[in-house]
Amino acid sequence: MPQTPAGPHLHRLSRPHPVRILLACAATLTLATVSALGIAASPATALPAPGAPADGAAVRASSSVSALAGQAEQTIVVPVTAGLEPTRVKGTIAVSGKPEGTVRATVNGRVVLESNAAATIALDQAVSNADVVGQQLTVGLQFVPVTHTMCVVSNATATLNNLQVDFSGTAKAPTTVGEFFPASVPAVVLPVPADPGADVSAAIMTASAAMAQRYPDAAITTVPEAELEMRTAGLPAGSRILSVVADQGGTATKLATAAGLPQLVLSGHDDELRTAARALASDKTALAVTSSVTGLTSALPAAAGLTQSLKDLGSTTLKLSGYGTPQSYVGVTQSQFGGPVSSVKVQLKGTHTAVPDNAQAQLSVFWNDYLLSSRNLDGGDTFTVEADVPAGQLQARNGLRIRLAALPAGGDCNGPAGVMPMEVTVDTSGSTLTAVRGGSTKAGFARFPQVLGQSVPVAFGDGNAQANTINAATLVASLQRGSASLLETKVVGIDSLAGSTESGIVVGATAEDANKLSAPLRLAEFRTISPDDVEFGVGASAPYGVLEAFEQGGRDLLLLGAWAPEGDTAAAGTLQASLASHVGGVEGGWASLSRNLLVTQPSGTPVLLESNVVVPQKAVTDDYRPYAWWIAGAVVVLGLAYAARTVLLRRRARAARAYVDAEQAAGNPDHGN
Repeated sequence: MPQTPAGPHLHRLSRPHPVRILLACAATLTLATVSALGIAASPATALPAPGAPADGAAVRASSSVSALAGQAEQTIVVPVTAGLEPTRVKGTIAVSGKPEGTVRATVNGRVVLESNAAATIALDQAVSNADVVGQQLTVGLQFVPVTHTMCVVSNATATLNNLQVDFSGTAKAPTTVGEFFPASVPAVVLPVPADPGADVSAAIMTASAAMAQRYPDAAITTVPEAELEMRTAGLPAGSRILSVVADQGGTATKLATAAGLPQLVLSGHDDELRTAARALASDKTALAVTSSVTGLTSALPAAAGLTQSLKDLGSTTLKLSGYGTPQSYVGVTQSQFGGPVSSVKVQLKGTHTAVPDNAQAQLSVFWNDYLLSSRNLDGGDTFTVEADVPAGQLQARNGLRIRLAALPAGGDCNGPAGVMPMEVTVDTSGSTLTAVRGGSTKAGFARFPQVLGQSVPVAFGDGNAQANTINAATLVASLQRGSASLLETKVVGIDSLAGSTESGIVVGATAEDANKLSAPLRLAEFRTISPDDVEFGVGASAPYGVLEAFEQGGRDLLLLGAWAPEGDTAAAGTLQASLASHVGGVEGGWASLSRNLLVTQPSGTPVLLESNVVVPQKAVTDDYRPYAWWIAGAVVVLGLAYAARTVLLRRRARAARAYVDAEQAAGNPDHGN
């Protein structure tokens, strides 16, 4: 299992907000023009208001938030739909470790709860529109520990779970394309038509990636168009429906209503449709101030470079203060360097307060809990740390931890009062991480999404375009949540992908596809070395679905497929869909996957396996049969050559003996008398 970097985190990991803004703003939104802003639009028309919740409706946040003792306030954002007013915020705060200190909860900076720490604390406080900023309600959590001495820092953690916000009022329907995309939404649903063309499938996958990047905390769901009303029932107010349809005219977007929710319909064809879907990731859609827009397009944001500052990585300020061991954590993913990397060089610089006489101060830098460098803070008020991260310590997701260890003069942690604390400020703009392009992780799920870079070719195996599009869009959204770059998807043929050198995804793979790509688990019967690895009968008499991550021909592939006895295509399709949904909804997302096989069973319980626990299948051994014949043929040829050489040597030996005998006979005239 991969090592989990130490440090504070949300249960659903997401990119730092500044990085999202930077990437979103990098997209250039171009609109076909009849006005100075370049927007060709029809007059705004008020659409029928979608069904809105009655008074007392609630929105439950999809994530929890944790705060370490002594850490700065940690926040979670709840979207507020126009027309609704929040009335109460509710939840449960659980404290792990020794509950000593004060737990504080805030709403948009206003303290709504301050309580002595306890194992469980109930949060139920009144809020109003005065607490809403930019259609968002920001809930903060802070744990202030009791300081017994100035050197001891508590390791307890407070976690806000089951966050719920009650609302009153009636949701206001968006009247412009810009209003369709507020600062945050709880859910986005993308319906897929019964038989989408390749351009529609590619655009839906691109739209799924765009929504996952723009709204990292929203639930992104792709569903069959016929099941839209059923699948959207019960979604919270503020949810959106994004439809992509084929149209031989120009690319256009327009507002509508479906299943009682606001709907944006994106129409067009070919690559222009996919380009328009990509533009939805940009916050510049706010320029669209009418209910319909034509000519929506966007350039793909430039790939991230190999040198990133701490500020680029989302850490705008980084300060350590006090005695003891205060520390700070910066999350680092390989995708933030635009692709896989083989090594990273850390260069940190900053300033610190003067170290008093007889006091001690030390700065240490860790990478995934591996100590990179440590130095004493003395001889001036500036510092520089340079260290190389060993290749064996690089993961898809990493943690850079900077720790200050300081003791006051004489090492007296109990006083005296008024001792000035040590302070360290890291220059987040001047401190950089420089990577080298290459590979550092073994083949498997750990190489994704960074190995894809920005380009994601997707090939469909069987002929079920609707199911394949749904599963592919679900996988792409999951990959996007772990990628710092906006993923560019395109649909290619299975033969084209097999013959290329690009990494990519195969969805709805058949047994023939798995054989062609030399997948580690062929879509046929199989058994494992240990019978306890999977449920009884799986791979023999019971069907299974599998997601495989493997290296083939110097590139990496993801393959989603299934096997069922007697060619039960319905069971195979159900298993593939459940597997894609599992990856999209599992806590931790893509980062929770390890090894190189994820096998789902009839019980619906997926298991992670290494391909080396699978007993070689017939299709695999058949791959090596030609080599066996060649080896056998070579052995036969070598054997014949050896036999021929032996015969020739014996003949030569007999001829030599005969010649010697003849020579001796010729030199002895009395011989024979």
